[in-house]
Amino acid sequence: MKINFTKKEYQALVEMLLAADWVIRSHEDEPRAETKPYDELRKKVLSHFKAMGMEDSFEYDSDKDDYFETREYEERAPHMRFIDEHDELMFWDRLAAKLAHRDLAAEVALSAAGALDDEQRSLRLFEIIERYEKVFAESGIKNVRVAAKTDGLH
Repeated sequence: MKINFTKKEYQALVEMLLAADWVIRSHEDEPRAETKPYDELRKKVLSHFKAMGMEDSFEYDSDKDDYFETREYEERAPHMRFIDEHDELMFWDRLAAKLAHRDLAAEVALSAAGALDDEQRSLRLFEIIERYEKVFAESGIKNVRVAAKTDGLH
């Protein structure tokens, strides 16, 4: 199968590919076998960067047999804005959810009425999440406090 792309379409594809690559591989300390097919596809697509007008955006390192963004491209890479937005939203969503689960567990443990059924638990969890989301939307990190041990954090 052969797919033809315009230069503009190729550039959009590369941005999507790099965003996906960020999610899949950015936190790897060492390459993992299960991410190898994605890495190979990334290399295959990026191998056309010069022909598709992105010679100022990427470099090929023959010693590593890999393609790397130039510093200039990294500084202006459009996909990074989407990654940053996603990371910011996910941070607040995950923080609210984790705090809500913690608070709900404490409520249930202290409750004289005993355990909640699944529906009650879900409703209460969403109430707590919404409360945290409202606080975070209004004041961001300003009102977040972490209690530290008196012997210091490790």
